[in-house]
Amino acid sequence: MQFYDYVTQGVGLIGMALVFIAFQQNDKRRILWINAVAGLVFGLHFILLQAYTGMGMNLLEIPRNLIFARITEKKHQLIWTVGFIVIILLLGYITCDGSLFLFLPAIAMSIATIVFSLRNPRYIRFFSLPVSIFWMIYNILVFSVAGILTETFCLISIFIAILRFDILKKPTENQ
Repeated sequence: MQFYDYVTQGVGLIGMALVFIAFQQNDKRRILWINAVAGLVFGLHFILLQAYTGMGMNLLEIPRNLIFARITEKKHQLIWTVGFIVIILLLGYITCDGSLFLFLPAIAMSIATIVFSLRNPRYIRFFSLPVSIFWMIYNILVFSVAGILTETFCLISIFIAILRFDILKKPTENQ
């Protein structure tokens, strides 16, 4: 590995640290704000990797999260959700170079955008699984070590939560 490669992966590790910090928040707005910053850092990471679909999806995460952090009405949330999904899919199509595997981040971001509109934690957990799996495949293809580590952490965390809240514990009305 050359110095450039270390810098590239180092930037990704900073993004990963921000994602970890976001996971520790108990406020949806703070989670969205911190993940917006992580999106900026991961956007830079993917630019350095010349992985443009990943870059585009992460940079789109910034306005999406900042807007979603402010939305209070369901009607407005639906309009923004549909709008972002259209933009995500168009940008994904433009940047994927015709490869389904390189289009996976666009599919993952579209699902994640829908997940942000859900209120039921059980659904959020289950629908987050394909998001992490699609990003994991993409990260392997573009050799994003930080991305692979981040998605590994996310998948382990999701599986633990499903085990704790959905399998071992009887669901409450909220779940």
